[in-house]
Amino acid sequence: MTTTIDRVVPPQRLITAVNPLVRWALRSPLHRWLDGSVLILHVLGRRTGHRYDIPVGFTELGDRLVVITQHRWRRNLRGGRDVQVTRFGHRRWMRATLDDDPATVADTIAEFLGRFGAAGTKRRLGIVIAGDTAPTHDELSAAARSFDLGIITLTAR
Repeated sequence: MTTTIDRVVPPQRLITAVNPLVRWALRSPLHRWLDGSVLILHVLGRRTGHRYDIPVGFTELGDRLVVITQHRWRRNLRGGRDVQVTRFGHRRWMRATLDDDPATVADTIAEFLGRFGAAGTKRRLGIVIAGDTAPTHDELSAAARSFDLGIITLTAR
């Protein structure tokens, strides 16, 4: 039997409508009541210098924070960039690196599957694995390419 891979993300209209409230809450004492796996990533546009304050879900893997996204703003992080992150109401500098090569994105998804199983991977990445066999590396690579996924890794500066 084949394995199918799908991605479940909220509609962009909902994200756009809710993000101002999420940004406000993450900067306030109310951050305690939000999911501990959400932070604000403060990114400067490479060409425009415009500051983007983007609420993102992340997963802590050892000493790194991992974000998966399909959004184009991630391209501002190519080549590695120092960014500010607001987490638990505190703002600090971190180093952001972007990996949008489907083969290595597949490696990260496979790491999530190994650590968290299919249910945990769905919750953390929005990636749904259906079927009675584990997906192959080629299937994960094809999914990363199809969904235009990139992995942002945040580490201490």
